[in-house]
Amino acid sequence: MAFALAFATGSRATFGTEPAALDNFMGTWRGSSTCTDLVAAPACRDEVVVYDVRPSGKVGVATLKADKIVDKERVPMGDLEFAYDKGEGCWRSEFETPRAHGVWCLVVKRKQMTGTLRLLPAGSTVRKVQLRHE
Repeated sequence: MAFALAFATGSRATFGTEPAALDNFMGTWRGSSTCTDLVAAPACRDEVVVYDVRPSGKVGVATLKADKIVDKERVPMGDLEFAYDKGEGCWRSEFETPRAHGVWCLVVKRKQMTGTLRLLPAGSTVRKVQLRHE
């Protein structure tokens, strides 16, 4: 599954967060997105990515605009809505497309963001991201 597919459609963000945590998630993040399971996602390719996280207009929800870098240019992959899930301890976004159903879980610690993309319902982790706040 290509990373672009994960950001091609809307998402279901249904959890809440405190404003301070939302502020820490906002901004521009740059880093790597690495494939972890080519059996579950054979079309996956490692990528350099840039995420722009902005308020969505909904309380406690952010919109993440994902781009990948191709030939030194930003190529849009799409937008997803994220909300903080206290149970998982991450910024979470679940999405469905005709080809895949998955969930992103992103953790922010200071200027670092790490996270995973899991396919549902199996729960296979097919991608890991590691980014730094610009």
